[in-house]
Amino acid sequence: MPPASSTSKADVRAVLARVLLTREVGQRIPTVQDLQHTSRAGAGTVVKALRSLQDTGAITLSSHGHQGTLVVSRNVGQLWREAQLGNFSLIMPPPGPVEQHGILEALQEPLARQGVPVVVNALAGARRRLERLHLENADAVVTSAGAFERHRDDFPGLRSLDLGESTFYSPGSLVVVESPKPVKGRRLRVGIDRASHDHQLLTETEFADSDVEFVDWRFVSAPAAVLRGRVDAAIWHAMPTVISPELAGLNVRPLRESTLDAVRDVTRAVLVTRELDAGVNALLRFVSPAEVIKIQERLLRLAASAESETEFWPR
Repeated sequence: MPPASSTSKADVRAVLARVLLTREVGQRIPTVQDLQHTSRAGAGTVVKALRSLQDTGAITLSSHGHQGTLVVSRNVGQLWREAQLGNFSLIMPPPGPVEQHGILEALQEPLARQGVPVVVNALAGARRRLERLHLENADAVVTSAGAFERHRDDFPGLRSLDLGESTFYSPGSLVVVESPKPVKGRRLRVGIDRASHDHQLLTETEFADSDVEFVDWRFVSAPAAVLRGRVDAAIWHAMPTVISPELAGLNVRPLRESTLDAVRDVTRAVLVTRELDAGVNALLRFVSPAEVIKIQERLLRLAASAESETEFWPR
């Protein structure tokens, strides 16, 4: 028998809900005795908690004698709430790009239908985001597929949901912002953000055949760096701005096709979670990569139209 405990009925129900989130439809749940040890509660309390979870519609169970009790159906959102897991914590790249807003919208809507609010924090650098996830300071993070592959061996136990081609950087969104009057007789100074796997890889690939001097600079402020004369050129992820770089007098050109071909994986977005986080991974089954692409396409059309003054971030 488990040790005596003052565990409340609500707490027991929360513990059981977390256990049940790990069981798929058709799978057997732990025995009452096992659930007693997990929840540190008596058999009667465990049985009542299971009955209560069924009454709320969180789960439907069916007893099969010596074969055990099987899951007939489950409501993932209801189980999440019964488990008292709170808000879904998501860490994204710094705000601004339309693609990121599209990913957020495609995540918020299905989770809202499950009754689970999404709370978003922004953090630059895929490695830093993955580290937060690995340390269980978030439920999921967004990175490029290329950045996840680069860092995944350093953070074992993570898995990814691929959101599709061009969902991290849409076609044409990666550009080089250049000064219209670079200083003659001086090596071209190129801004590089070494804290970003994607930006460092893109920059080193784009300028591999040029005689340049790399200058450390945050990629999100590339146009400002060029305007201030801190660098002569920098790669930028284009986003809606009050004054475009072109109107500010800067030259803007697309990346070379050879660069994009060489680093194609960085254009694909992935949602990264912990492999053993059953509740999170169950919730993310409601997220459709096709819907991400659909929403991003709508927002990109809006950004390019006369309605581009719409506030994209935060939602």
